[in-house]
Amino acid sequence: MNLKIASSCLLLGLLGSPLLGWAQGGPGGYPQRTVRVIVPAATGSLTDPVARVIAEDMGRRTGQSWVVDNRPGAGGIIGTDALAKAVPDGYTLMLTANNFIITPALYRSVSYKVPTDFSLIGMVGRGDNLLVASTASGLRNINDLVSRARSSATPINYTSPLIGSAAHLTVELFKRNAGIELNHVAYKDSGQGTTDTLTGIIPVNVMGISTALPHIRSGKLVPLAWTGTQRAPELPDVPTFVEAGFKDVHMGLWFALVGPARLPAEQVAWLNAQLNASLASPQVIERLRSYRIDPLPGTVADLTSLIGRELPQYFKLAADTGLKLD
Repeated sequence: MNLKIASSCLLLGLLGSPLLGWAQGGPGGYPQRTVRVIVPAATGSLTDPVARVIAEDMGRRTGQSWVVDNRPGAGGIIGTDALAKAVPDGYTLMLTANNFIITPALYRSVSYKVPTDFSLIGMVGRGDNLLVASTASGLRNINDLVSRARSSATPINYTSPLIGSAAHLTVELFKRNAGIELNHVAYKDSGQGTTDTLTGIIPVNVMGISTALPHIRSGKLVPLAWTGTQRAPELPDVPTFVEAGFKDVHMGLWFALVGPARLPAEQVAWLNAQLNASLASPQVIERLRSYRIDPLPGTVADLTSLIGRELPQYFKLAADTGLKLD
């Protein structure tokens, strides 16, 4: 073989090499067209930017566009139901938070079953939420909130990014632990809920720290408590719920990539491998951590095990709290 031919062969080999950051073609040449990624939440939710980070990188890796399709409503049911009914060809997937398994425990009527109506692909990451108050509310810490709620003739209003989300359940657990009443105000667009909190229309909100921090620094929001097991580095003076005396309130959130039931096993395995490669990328790690999301690569079995552990816990929580939604 002459030098020119050898060099050409070497270049062709490198172009297909994972060392250059490009994925090998999937089974059957998949994907050959745009992949739609359903997000069962509005653009103001934390799930949305997480999905966009992953979709952009997966598009680069697979050589086809991955387009985010926000399908909010009914605590994520509308988007999740659309995925359950999608053709299992790999061109409709969903990036979801753990309301994926919370919603079936809370809603009286859900048309799909988790996990049997879905193909689990892999974990994406974990994070936590922050309970905040509008500066206009006059609340300065979580004890202020408890005291005011106990003395108020009517329940104090609060909102969260999504009905049936980990954020929503965090406050319901807090209410139960503190022995107080708070009234959940639901918004179709969580961005509007944030706006109404900033202006003082809604006194209390629970949201991702990346959303809250700019408004805390500008003096429009006051941090009250963090759902993590350790204090957030950005807010070292803000206690966790456990530190504040509410021992059962430590519900975090996680994100995962899933598809409709009956995706071919080889396609699921390939997607899992590409997702894990994406989560190992320094650029993706940096962008996810800017939202206080820790990347969590793993196997399909890891996600299956997680859902198997947590799903019964949410059904028990719904039964214990009496929280049911129509």
